Amino acid sequence: MWTHRFAIFTACATFALLLIGGIVHGTGSSLACPDWPLCFGQFFPEMKGNVFFEHGHRLFASLVGVLTVILCGLCFGVVEKGQRWGRRLGLLAVGLVIFQGVLGGLTVIYKLPTLISLAHLCTSMLFFALVLSIACLSRRSMERIAVSRPAYRMLAATAVLCYLQITLGGLVRHTGAGLACLDIPLCKGGLLPLGEHPTVVIQALHRLTALLLTLALVFATMMLPRLTGFARLIKLALPLLITVQIGLGLESVRSFLGLVQVTTHLGVGALLWALLVVELWLLRPLAQSSEVSANIPTSLVSQPGGVA
Repeated sequence: MWTHRFAIFTACATFALLLIGGIVHGTGSSLACPDWPLCFGQFFPEMKGNVFFEHGHRLFASLVGVLTVILCGLCFGVVEKGQRWGRRLGLLAVGLVIFQGVLGGLTVIYKLPTLISLAHLCTSMLFFALVLSIACLSRRSMERIAVSRPAYRMLAATAVLCYLQITLGGLVRHTGAGLACLDIPLCKGGLLPLGEHPTVVIQALHRLTALLLTLALVFATMMLPRLTGFARLIKLALPLLITVQIGLGLESVRSFLGLVQVTTHLGVGALLWALLVVELWLLRPLAQSSEVSANIPTSLVSQPGGVA
């Protein structure tokens, strides 16, 4: 139970760190400290102006690193209770948070190269999903609701598409393509203007993928049966969140990349990704032998999950 609670706490801290990172970029503070890991040669420089955002981000990232090491220790504890995943996922979490820290340092040392900055965002989302997975697996008792295999696969494909969309969003931000298309909803008068500047194409791809993600999410939600508990709440929340996310994307362009709009856009995107990951852990695909039956017995509706 302690592993479960601490994993949730670490996931919440990770979400806050994602938002802080968005604020750092949105305020142009990414290079406020020219050196790394210190800031102007100090561990605690004068915290004012852009230094407050950049070095505050580093300090909070260090806190998340400490939380991850503690979580890893708790994960080792569940191995003694028969949960073999504990050691592997705990060590993977520590490895990812170290790798993420190195990427953060490289973005400063090499003055915000696009690929490294993008890798920094992508790794943070993978780490977020990993901590959420630990939280799900370490519940004292978790009932995984059985759904059809096509519905589960559609939900998994939607999660992959969501991660791709977050990656494209990061590419939009780090290539300066946020305002490449000021017309809405088209981009330079078309869906995918391939003859335009690369930043225009990137922005158009981001918008097209948003449309595909919306359609995939609607189909995945429609394919799922009537759910119960937290899984039902997620099912209801996902269409609402994607609607809010589209509105935030449009408002980000209208506001010429306003800090609040862009940061909230990032946060809702991360929340969508998180809920899709959790939903996949709360559900399970039916065995093929069960799907051939026209009437599924109620005993197959749910099955106990792992215990930690």
